[in-house]
Amino acid sequence: MARKDQSLKPWHWLLAALAGLGLSTLPFLRYVHMGSPAGAHADHAARHGGRLQMVGNHHLELLRQRGRAMIYVSDAFRQPVEPASGWITHDEAPRQPLRWDGQRMWAEDIPQALQLTIELILQDGTRLRWRFDPSDQS
Repeated sequence: MARKDQSLKPWHWLLAALAGLGLSTLPFLRYVHMGSPAGAHADHAARHGGRLQMVGNHHLELLRQRGRAMIYVSDAFRQPVEPASGWITHDEAPRQPLRWDGQRMWAEDIPQALQLTIELILQDGTRLRWRFDPSDQS
């Protein structure tokens, strides 16, 4: 603290200004990007080599290989979600139930099918529906 007969030196003013500037940025630090997506819906990369689609607040990734259609379900933050039940329909064929194997839902695939409809019911009762058309690359 400066005495009445002594004024603040220029470097004191500089320190005070820098401290004020630093403190004024604190509320905005939550928006700083730290190298990986941290927010909801920030990550839209397919993690299993399939096609990813947002359905409501959930990510569905469909992977078709080795005669199986596999559906990976994750929440808005890409945390895995285990559905309570689900079905898949190939073109206009009767729908068949999806099975849970500990990581994903899956069913036998019909590779020549032009459209797939995936219906899931989550543990909280939320219903997700995705009509997948392989010719649609959007």
